[in-house]
Amino acid sequence: MGNDAPETIGFLLLAEYPIYALIPAIEALRIANQNSGRQHFSWRMISHDGRPVRSCGGMSMAADASIADSGVLQTVIVCAGNQPTQHITKPILSWLRRLGRHGATLGAIDTGAFTLAAAGLLDGYRVTLHWEAIPVFRERYPEIDVIEQLFLVDRNRLTCAGGIAALDMMLHLIAQRHGYALAQVVANGFVHERMRRDNEAQRRMMDPSDTATHELLSIIRTMEDNLDQPLSPAELASACRLSVRRLERIVRRRLDDSPMRYYLKLRLQAARNLLFYSELPVNEIAGACGFSSVAVFDRAFRTQFAQSPSSYRKAFSGERLRRFRPDVSRDIGLDG
Repeated sequence: MGNDAPETIGFLLLAEYPIYALIPAIEALRIANQNSGRQHFSWRMISHDGRPVRSCGGMSMAADASIADSGVLQTVIVCAGNQPTQHITKPILSWLRRLGRHGATLGAIDTGAFTLAAAGLLDGYRVTLHWEAIPVFRERYPEIDVIEQLFLVDRNRLTCAGGIAALDMMLHLIAQRHGYALAQVVANGFVHERMRRDNEAQRRMMDPSDTATHELLSIIRTMEDNLDQPLSPAELASACRLSVRRLERIVRRRLDDSPMRYYLKLRLQAARNLLFYSELPVNEIAGACGFSSVAVFDRAFRTQFAQSPSSYRKAFSGERLRRFRPDVSRDIGLDG
């Protein structure tokens, strides 16, 4: 790309987008322009209909344009948050597909990857998104290769985990377009300790340098990879190349829990994420997280979270209505 005209980046805002990830992404572009003395980038906020869009924190962002009059965009990044599939519309999918056909670079912050996947624009690509949403994404799009890391650039697709990883992704884009030196200046402007690599882990646990920590991470990853059909202690130990006794000792010392109890907590957390991010029926969620029946799932969920799966989903849905559709919440009596 030539340096004469600025690259125009569109941020497609879907309801409940994470503003804490969007702002660093925009500011990175502004600081790049400011410190280079040239307008390398311009940016536009895009919404479905050109109206303001409320973030997950309730703050509204004014849109510069609707998808119908967004103009020429070299790059578009989809910003989405909780319940990422509920705000996808056919016009949005058509618009993104049209951009893809014309060679635009397409990206996603956090669960924006669901929108690109729904448009068929991630087929054959490797992607990432926030670790909590990865099981839901894999359940819905098993054919797409998902990797848990900070951000991932695969040809003309950019995806990231959200949060400060959005800044890391934009620093990479700046370095790719205009050199590492400028990207480092932008990182320094954020007082960002360092420019992190794309393949760094989203989650940190204790000191990664000692053997026991590596073994613990292997145990947790193996548990997470086998949520639908939980392994026995012997199977888990074998998969991690450990003795059952060593497995028990590591988990008790590092997590103050038994392996099977911690495994159950991981399965219940995954179930709660599915209730939070997806619209899957409760019985399908129970099966996906390794529970033999809805009744067994219900009892375990109540014990861990002090409410039933259905109550948890209903409470969350009610809160969403209060914040984003107060007119509807009043009509159905949620505010009474």
